[in-house]
Amino acid sequence: MAPQDWAELISYLAAPSQADWVALEHGEDRLTIKELAEAMLCAAGVLGESAGVVAVSEADPIAHTVAVLGAVAAGRAAMLIDPKQPEPILREVTRQANVTTIIGRAVEGVESISYQDLIGGDPSALTEVSPQSVGSILLTSGSTGMPKLVLRSRHADLHAAMCLRLASFPIGPGDRHWLCVPYAGAPFHSLVMGSLLARATVVFAPFTRDCVDDFLSERDISSVYLVPTMLRLAREHGGLDGPGWRGLRALMTGGEKLDEQTAEVLLERFEGRVYCAYGMTELPRPTEATFEEIAARPGTVGRTIPFRQVRIAEIESEEEVAIGDEGEVLVTGPDLFIGYLGQEPVGDWYRTGDLGRLDEEGYLYITGRASSILKVGGNRVSTDEVAAALRAHEGVAQAAVVAVPDPTWTNRLVAFVVPRNQPAVSRDDLLAWLKDQQPIYKVPRTVIFIADLPVDSSGKVSLQKLQALAEEDAL
Repeated sequence: MAPQDWAELISYLAAPSQADWVALEHGEDRLTIKELAEAMLCAAGVLGESAGVVAVSEADPIAHTVAVLGAVAAGRAAMLIDPKQPEPILREVTRQANVTTIIGRAVEGVESISYQDLIGGDPSALTEVSPQSVGSILLTSGSTGMPKLVLRSRHADLHAAMCLRLASFPIGPGDRHWLCVPYAGAPFHSLVMGSLLARATVVFAPFTRDCVDDFLSERDISSVYLVPTMLRLAREHGGLDGPGWRGLRALMTGGEKLDEQTAEVLLERFEGRVYCAYGMTELPRPTEATFEEIAARPGTVGRTIPFRQVRIAEIESEEEVAIGDEGEVLVTGPDLFIGYLGQEPVGDWYRTGDLGRLDEEGYLYITGRASSILKVGGNRVSTDEVAAALRAHEGVAQAAVVAVPDPTWTNRLVAFVVPRNQPAVSRDDLLAWLKDQQPIYKVPRTVIFIADLPVDSSGKVSLQKLQALAEEDAL
C-alpha cells in the first residue's frame, strides 16, 4: 500500500528491502534512514500512551525531526514551534491548540517528555488514522502580532514532501541538502521531508554570512535554499564565487524579492543551477522557476508545478482580472492547508495576500503585498513600490518602507535606508531625487539610516521590527 502520511513514508524508505543512507546530519551527529525509522517508532510507543496535540520545540533539529515523526506515527497531531519563539507566544499557542504533551521546552500544566525518554521506550506499530485528519500545526510568522495556527492534514503534509520531486529541482540519492532556515515550519514539510523522499541527506546548520563558502566545501553540500537577504549578505561578505559555491548542483531562493546586484551575480555565475520557489506556510510551493525561465523573464517566480493552480482576482473579490493585470494571488493544490485554528475552513482556494500578475504563458510575477497598499492623503500608495524606487538610487544598498498613523494624512511613510557608499547619501539629496521619480504623496516624510535591515528567524527582512522602530521614532 502506498504511504498515506509521513510516518508511513519513513517506514517505506527504511524497509529491509531498501538501502540505508545517512538521512539527517547535525554537527557530528548522524542518523541513517533505518535509525530514523527505529527512533520514530520508539517515540510513537511513548506518545501513543496519551492523546491530544503534541507540541515539539526542540533546539536540536534531529531530536525535533524524530519527535514530530513520532507524534504522527502515534496518530497524534504535531505542532511545530521554533525553539526561539518568545516564552509568552509558546504559552499562548499551546493553550490555543489544547496541547497535552510537549517535547523540548517546558510549559506549565503540560506533560513534558525529554528526548531521551522519548526514544528510550519500546517501538510501536504505526497507528492508523484518516489521511484527512490533522497531521501538523504550524505557526505563521506573526508579522501582525500573535501567530495564526495553520492546520494541515496528513494527506496535505505528504503532498508537500513531494514538491521537490514534482518540480525540476535536481535532488536525488547521495545529495546533501543544507537546511539553514528554521526547520519548525513549512521548510520541514517541503525541504526536510522532500529531501528524505529523494533519498538525500539533510544537513542542519545555521547560516553565518562570513563563512558560507567554507561550510559548503567542508560539508560537501550539493544543494541549498537561501532567502534573498541571506544571498545578499553572503555576496557582500565573501562573495559567491568560491569552490563551495561552484560545487553546488542547485541553489534555490524565494520568500522575498532579490536585489538587482545579487540577481545579476546569480544569473552570471550559476547558469542552470538557480531555482526560484514561491510558497507559503499555507501551501508550501505552488510555483517554481528554473534559471532559463528567470533569465528569459526577469522577476518571474515561475509556473505552477503539477497538481497546483494559481489565479489572479480582484482584491476582496472572486472576479478574475485580465491576463497581465495586477490583482491578488489565489492558490490551490493537494497540499493546501485545512484552515486556521478557530476560523472557518479555507475552502477550495487560498487568498495569499500577495499582489501579482500572470502572463499569457502562465508565468507568475509577484508585485507586492495587498497589505502594503494604503492611503496617504486620499491617494493609493504601495510601500513595496516606494521601497523599490529607493533601491534604484545608486547610493542605496537596501531599503524598506512602513507607515505610521498621521492625523493629517491618514498615514505617514517611514523609509529605512542602508547606504551603499561612504560618505553616505544625505536625506535631503535622497528625497530630492525621489521627488523627481514619483508623485509627492509617495515620498516618505521620514528617512531613517540604518546599518542593516533587521531580519526574522527565517532570514527575511522583518517589517514587524521596522514597524516598531518607526512607531518608536514617531513618539
